Order: sequence, then structure tokens, then C-alpha cells
Amino acid sequence: MTATMYYDNDADPAALAGQTVAIIGYGSQGHAHALNLHESGIDVVVGLAPGSKSRALAADAGLRVSDVADAVREADVIMILVPDTAQKAVYDEEIAPNLHAGHLLMFAHGFNIHFGRIDPPGIVDVGMVAPKGPGHLLRSVYRAGGGVPAAGWVAAGSGCGPGHSNRADPQ
Repeated sequence: MTATMYYDNDADPAALAGQTVAIIGYGSQGHAHALNLHESGIDVVVGLAPGSKSRALAADAGLRVSDVADAVREADVIMILVPDTAQKAVYDEEIAPNLHAGHLLMFAHGFNIHFGRIDPPGIVDVGMVAPKGPGHLLRSVYRAGGGVPAAGWVAAGSGCGPGHSNRADPQ
């Protein structure tokens, strides 16, 4: 099967107009996603643990920062960018209890979905945008006016975990 290639002209930035994107985590990918979206005119809130050292970095960069649960409640789109090893705990404790119908839950890596560690409810859409490069490269290429290749998928209203019959698997 041949992959479909999408380019800047294929995207409609208006699709995010009036929506809030919560970036959960502010490490390698989190800082790049948050800043690139913010500089593209998207309303961004960065969700971090209360004691996170990254809170000051995100705030100093001009981003709104809140606790993870508050960011999820405020957002329309939630992009989980904490390390794979921490995702399940953050999801179970802070994200899952605050999901509602219409949320779009996004990942930059499919490990936790593929192996069933995270099983979103069928009331949310689930997707992945996985840049093929580290965050500092994503950020520098964006600032130079370009982009990096990325893999992606979306499963509308499936929840997509192992317990759902409409499972979309990011292999």
C-alpha cells in the first residue's frame, strides 16, 4: 500500500480556529509542538505537573501553563507528549477522568495505544502525528519556514484501544 503524502497546501489551519490545544509535557517534542502551534496563532495551554521544572520554561516562552487535569478540561485537542514510560500514569490519573465527547486525543508515538496500555473511550477521537525527528529539529525547521516528515493516523470516535471493535492500530 502506497502512503498518501500531504503538504502544507493540503492542511486547513482554520480547522483549529477557536479551539484550544493542550500540550501535555514540555520536553523534546512538547516544547516544539507548543511553540510552533502558538506562533501559528493557535490557542495553546501546556499541561504540567505542579512541581515540574518545565513550568517556568514554558511560561518564560510566553505560553499559558496549568496543571494537566485543568489543561485537559479547557482543551478541545489534547496532545500527549510526556515520555512513553510516563504516559499511562498521566493518562489514568489526569487525562482520562477529564475526557468528554468531542475531544481529540493525540499522540506522537503509538506504543501505548498499540500495546493497549492506554484505552481511550469511544466518545473521543484518537490520532497520532509523529514527527520524524527530535523536537529541536522540528522547532528549528519550523522557524526556518519548513517542516519535517511525519507519520499520522486518526480513528474517529473509536477509542481505538484493544477493547474497541473499531480499533485503528498505529503500526
